[in-house]
Amino acid sequence: MKKILIVSSVCGFLAKFEKEDVKILQELGYEVHYASNSSNPIYPYPEDTLEKMGVIFHDTDLWQSPFGITHNLKALRQIKGIVKREGIGVVHCHTPSGGLVGRLACKSEKVYMIYTAHGFHFYKGADFLHYHLYHGIEKFLSRMTDVIVTVNQEDFSAAEKMKEKVCACRIPGVGLDMDYFHGTSREQRAKARKNLGLKQEFYLLSVGELRENKNQSAVIKALAKLREEGTDIKKIRYGMLGAGRQEQELREMVRDLHLDGQVEFLGYRQDVRPYLQAADVLVFPSVREGLGMAALEALATGLPVIASDNRGTREYMLHGENGLVSKRNTPEEYAALIKKMAEEREDWGENFARRERIRKGVEKFEKHNSMAVMRRVYENACD
Repeated sequence: MKKILIVSSVCGFLAKFEKEDVKILQELGYEVHYASNSSNPIYPYPEDTLEKMGVIFHDTDLWQSPFGITHNLKALRQIKGIVKREGIGVVHCHTPSGGLVGRLACKSEKVYMIYTAHGFHFYKGADFLHYHLYHGIEKFLSRMTDVIVTVNQEDFSAAEKMKEKVCACRIPGVGLDMDYFHGTSREQRAKARKNLGLKQEFYLLSVGELRENKNQSAVIKALAKLREEGTDIKKIRYGMLGAGRQEQELREMVRDLHLDGQVEFLGYRQDVRPYLQAADVLVFPSVREGLGMAALEALATGLPVIASDNRGTREYMLHGENGLVSKRNTPEEYAALIKKMAEEREDWGENFARRERIRKGVEKFEKHNSMAVMRRVYENACD
């Protein structure tokens, strides 16, 4: 039987993002194995999920940061052992450390290597040292790679230049399920707001891991800025869906800025749709994104987005049409954009004709488009 090993540092990654890929692989006759670190779930999932998916799980010491050297050296040996012991023929790596450790572990093994770059760590606008360090690492690792899958145009162009042997392809993210993230009706919106205890408040929402790159701190500081300018922020609520290493720091920031009544830490939620239905806008202030599925899922429901300007959001954000774009990515600019959207509330979240146009604008990101590309990638691996 053909066997494939999927590698990622975030344990819940497969259950959350790769279900469709697993189905394709099983249809092609693959036995699917998954190597990750169970102590780093990020996206919680029921204990028997992988078993129900027919996936064989291998617990490793793979660390989320590529610089967790002791852990990742141990994980390198573990992954190498899995490949040899199980007779793995294809390896598909995800996440930066998964891509680094997985490819180094297999450099002397006869495997077909696929790496999905959900956003290279080098990008236009990064500082000189940061850019060239990560670009050099990726260029070196491309020698051990047969296919690099990218999720945006900037990364695709960079992957094409890595080396002659590597094949680069591009998918529109892990696939947007527009049946699941359906348009919000007026009735659904009213019910969702009632369930969350919202009356006339302008409701801001963020969805994502609580860490520095996701930049939720800029929104918190923007609320403090609005208060300084005389805005009645009691009419604004900000909910953060997600968990992560920066949570305590963000909680302290909220307390120090006396924003406890306006900011809510909602934790990780398996189903974010009720919150998207209730919100007036999704705020997506990431420093960098490969694509940004949270923003796409919001847009699929018709919800406008306030987003930072980066290579991921440039794939779908149209300033003034489906939301507003922050060029400088500062608290001051987010304060101005939040204020503008609140003042124009009836033209955005309350305008259901506009919400339908917002939804239609992301149809090209539907999951069947991504799955068609990934099927070809896996079929080539079979050959």
